[in-house]
Amino acid sequence: MIKLMTHLVAGYPTLSDSEEYAITMAESGVNILEIQIPFSDPIADGPVIAEANIEALKNGATTQKCFDMIGRLNDKLDTPIVIMTYFNVVFRFGMEKFCKLALASGVASLIIPDYPFDEEKGNGLIAMCAKYHLNFVPVVSPNIKQDRLKSVLQHGSGFVYCVARKGTTGSKTIIGKDTADYLKRVRKLTKLPIGVGFGLSEKSQMNALEPYADIGIMGTALIKQYQNKSLSQGIKSIKQFLSTFNS
Repeated sequence: MIKLMTHLVAGYPTLSDSEEYAITMAESGVNILEIQIPFSDPIADGPVIAEANIEALKNGATTQKCFDMIGRLNDKLDTPIVIMTYFNVVFRFGMEKFCKLALASGVASLIIPDYPFDEEKGNGLIAMCAKYHLNFVPVVSPNIKQDRLKSVLQHGSGFVYCVARKGTTGSKTIIGKDTADYLKRVRKLTKLPIGVGFGLSEKSQMNALEPYADIGIMGTALIKQYQNKSLSQGIKSIKQFLSTFNS
């Protein structure tokens, strides 16, 4: 059965609320928590997640505070935690400091969708992840050329994040022949588990992905469950929504 990874933005709507939502997701049977450290220019994210990033920053969600929250979650939960953010956040915070804190906070992997792989020799983030026993999850898209795909996958560990379609997060994705062919192409080149995200919101999509992928990733659809709601209403909505994936 395909595993479920859910995405939330640390600090949205507040740090304490996002912590409670993460706990609710884990207690609702989610297999992996993807926690985004907010950034002011989240280029890969659609309007819902982008707005959550801006709101989190307005509410004072710093990188250090996000790590503190992730550490508390790791103490409370057995669910693996993955950090997603943008390279500017890591670079400005300090790559070694970032990786060291990620390890200390119990993080399993980093997802940095805009990381310039071709500049690894100068930046050294992938090597820094290896030093601190963190997986570096490569992000690939359907239009990636074969040679480039091979090169990117060589840098990866943990799993591969396959963007299900072109564009940003949010819009519904149809899992059809093109998606299947793309995932088969990735599968031939790596033994890493394959995760698929962007536009997933229904169990039928997860079922359609099961022959080709190991992890289904949901973000926008889940954030919509607690967007503009009180904490109690948001928790109730998350539980109801995720129950449809366990039935």
